Amino acid sequence: MVAEQTASARTPAPSALGNRGISQPGSPAAQRWDLLGVARRVTSRKSLRACGLYSPEGQVAVSLTERGSASVSGLHTCGSKLCPVCNARESGKQIATVQRAAAKLLTGKGCAVMLTLTIPHQRGDDLGEQLDALQGAWNASLSGRGGAVWKSYGRTAYLRSLDYTHGQNGHHPHYHAVFFFDRLLSEDDLYWLEMDVRVRWERAVKRLTGRDCVRAAVKLESVRGEVEGLTAVVRYVGKALTGALLDAVWSQGKTLGGRTIWQILSTAESNPRDRALWKEIETGFYKRRWFVASRGFLALGEDEKEESESESERESLVTLSDKLWRVLNQARQVGVFLRACEKHEEESKNWERWKLLCELSFTNPPDDWLSLIPAPEHLE
Repeated sequence: MVAEQTASARTPAPSALGNRGISQPGSPAAQRWDLLGVARRVTSRKSLRACGLYSPEGQVAVSLTERGSASVSGLHTCGSKLCPVCNARESGKQIATVQRAAAKLLTGKGCAVMLTLTIPHQRGDDLGEQLDALQGAWNASLSGRGGAVWKSYGRTAYLRSLDYTHGQNGHHPHYHAVFFFDRLLSEDDLYWLEMDVRVRWERAVKRLTGRDCVRAAVKLESVRGEVEGLTAVVRYVGKALTGALLDAVWSQGKTLGGRTIWQILSTAESNPRDRALWKEIETGFYKRRWFVASRGFLALGEDEKEESESESERESLVTLSDKLWRVLNQARQVGVFLRACEKHEEESKNWERWKLLCELSFTNPPDDWLSLIPAPEHLE
């Protein structure tokens, strides 16, 4: 019986679970919760420290999505874009909304223009000042007269997402924007649009930062067609919204464009420099808007049936008490538990022990929870 297990069956310490306590590839949900465990220990925000720690309802439900990923419900959450769990949930909803709205705008003869905008940056720059300059350059280039130019070409809607990496030249915040047009744009149209925004952008950046832009600071690309355009737009916006969440953690922090916020977070607990860098990120991004859309765009992508349908597509797996969930968080074993949930068919023995422990958490709570947590058969 589970109650007869000894302390020798305890799950190893978090440091033995792989990349500084971050679950190995193959379990997105486990990775996000492991990253949240790191965030709680390095953050200065009370809301992030408390995110996902307890259930107001006294119980936590785990289900499986159609893709076999574990989904946890019934918890108090923070809703922050710097929270790996809340980021994934909210970004997923935004991407779905963008997909539905873009599908409607790209039907017929419409097209989309994807625009990447950056500013000069170097190590030692203050992130908050960079973000102020980025927003100021946007206002000077694509609002007012600049926005009127794009409207004259048939612009119907736009969306903008804020992305961030950090490399050898320091903080690198930048914008990914998509503009939708009610007609196909010619090569001449695209050329003059790019020239207009480039001149305005470079002038504004020079005024705000005192530095000259490189040519790559403004990059414009047009896509057309319902299938090609929709695929490109969703991929383009989705990358920025999620911060390449899972792939980034396991690329060993080596990417051509620098590290993402999740790569930095994954090592912030053990690396003093990354811990300090994370605090800069939290301070700089405080109350910043990560995603902006023109009036009416999000309403175009709303789907009243989405939530009810997504709930019905999930397979209810197990329910555990709030007390057991807190213990798993304190012991940093949430990732181990969720991996067992996702792989319960292959690890039936381990899964049965987890199910029994969840049942005991309601009917006969043990005195020593940790001694009853099933140890994974293979530490990755």
